[in-house]
Amino acid sequence: MLAPSRFRPATTGPPSPRATALRWGLATLWIVDAGLQLQPSMFTRSFSGNVLYNAALMYQPAWLEHLLYNAASLEAQHLKALTVAIAVIELCLGVGLLLPATRRPALTASIGWALMVWIFGQGLGFMATGTALVEFGAPGSAFLYLVLAALLWRYFGPRPRPGMEIWLQTRLRVFWSGFWMVGALLHIPVRYPPGALLAYNIQTAAQLQPQALSLLDYHLARFAYARGAGLSLTLAVFEIGLAAAIWAPQLRRTSLVLGIGATVGFWVFGQALGGVLSGVSPDLNSAPVILLLGSVLLFPRSLDRQQHRRPSDTPMAATLPGAEQLTDSRAAQTARADDN
Repeated sequence: MLAPSRFRPATTGPPSPRATALRWGLATLWIVDAGLQLQPSMFTRSFSGNVLYNAALMYQPAWLEHLLYNAASLEAQHLKALTVAIAVIELCLGVGLLLPATRRPALTASIGWALMVWIFGQGLGFMATGTALVEFGAPGSAFLYLVLAALLWRYFGPRPRPGMEIWLQTRLRVFWSGFWMVGALLHIPVRYPPGALLAYNIQTAAQLQPQALSLLDYHLARFAYARGAGLSLTLAVFEIGLAAAIWAPQLRRTSLVLGIGATVGFWVFGQALGGVLSGVSPDLNSAPVILLLGSVLLFPRSLDRQQHRRPSDTPMAATLPGAEQLTDSRAAQTARADDN
């Protein structure tokens, strides 16, 4: 008789702090993006010329260029109405994620909307152009939103199941490792020399920077052009190390700390803080998603243990003999999952 109830606490408690932090983080990103859509410059030709057509025309293959050009032309014709509509959609997604009753429908909608933004708004994150690098925003913020929303959609299933916390931890490590491995692979010189590729991306970021950072970026571009091969190889090796170290318990924290620090640097110098100071940026770029992912993997272990030790999380704790030992066992299981 006790066997079925033995597993009840593992499936009926509230979501872990890790999952809650990710959900709130994704909601915040959608709400911020909605606010950025309402910048005055977003209703002018400056946005349609600098953002929409750039995504459609900058080094895209012919088949994708044609698709994106038609989409950009349509949006340019109805710019004000579509800009307001996009802001409303993203605001609804963010608010929906904050409310427990609507979080799963909001996650479903987030997956679909992020896919549309990634294709038509970000041009597949320029991944088909041969110029994409993770230091400068690849594979695109919308794609990272999509992956995060898909993981949370699975986690917040209609029926709670045991082991989902360990499942989420593992998938988040795969997310982290995969992102940095993609970053390393993008440094393989397929179409352009490493120096020219780095210099081009840095100069593109400089156009969205305030004057002081813009001058620094132009100096960095000259340095990267002159020493492109060595710098590109160094970045690739560093990113492979981040991708591999997350799987070694002794190196996991090092991977996360170094990755978070590098992402902050990339966001400032390579992504121009998402271009928010330019007035025509529709999002914060990809770095905030990686910062959220790294922070969630780095910090909430103590919160997980506190949650598992609270008797209020398990209604059986007050009535089942030995429930206190069972709760401690769950805390130990989570600790072992963090270590492994």
